[in-house]
Amino acid sequence: MDKHFYLLTAGGVDSKGIVFELTKLLTAFSFNIEDSSMVMLRRTFSVIVLLSREDPRLPDPLNVRLRNFGDRFGMSVDFRKITRKEMQEYDGKGKRYVISISGADRPGIVRSITGAIVKKGGNIIDLETKSSQRTKPPAYYMLLEVDMPARVNETAFRQALVRSGKKTGVHVTVQRIVNEIL
Repeated sequence: MDKHFYLLTAGGVDSKGIVFELTKLLTAFSFNIEDSSMVMLRRTFSVIVLLSREDPRLPDPLNVRLRNFGDRFGMSVDFRKITRKEMQEYDGKGKRYVISISGADRPGIVRSITGAIVKKGGNIIDLETKSSQRTKPPAYYMLLEVDMPARVNETAFRQALVRSGKKTGVHVTVQRIVNEIL
C-alpha cells in the first residue's frame, strides 16, 4: 500500500504535555511521524510534523480532535495533505554549506544573509536563530544549512556573505559540507 503524506503545523504559548497529547492523537488515527521539528522559542512552542498514513481516507473525527487539541493548548493548528508531486525529494546535487552568523542583534540580519544566498541561486535547507537579551547590546546567532548550485563560485559566494554580514554588523563563517556524509 502507498503512503499518503500530510503536514501538520501548530504554534502557541508553551505548556507541559503538548508533544505527548499530539502524538497520542496522531497515533490514534494511525499516523506515522516521518520528520519533525519541535522547538520552544522563549515561552512559545512550535511544531512542524511531516506525517504518513497508508489509508488515504481521513476519519471524520480527525478535524474535530485537532481543533480540540488546539483549543486545549491555546495553539493554532494547520493540517493539510501533501501531494505525491510535492513529496518528490530535493535532488541535493549542489554544494552544501553550513553558515554561522554572530554579532549584535538588529533588524535586517536574516534578510541580508538570505538575500545573498538567493542571489547566488541557493536553497535554504535549515535555518535557526537565537538572540540573547543577557548582553548589551543583545547578541544574535544564526545557523543555516544551504544547498548551492554545483556551478556556484565558492569564493564569490563567501565574499557575498561576508559583505552582507558587514552591512549588518555580524561575523560570517562558511563551511562546506561533504555531500557523501549526508
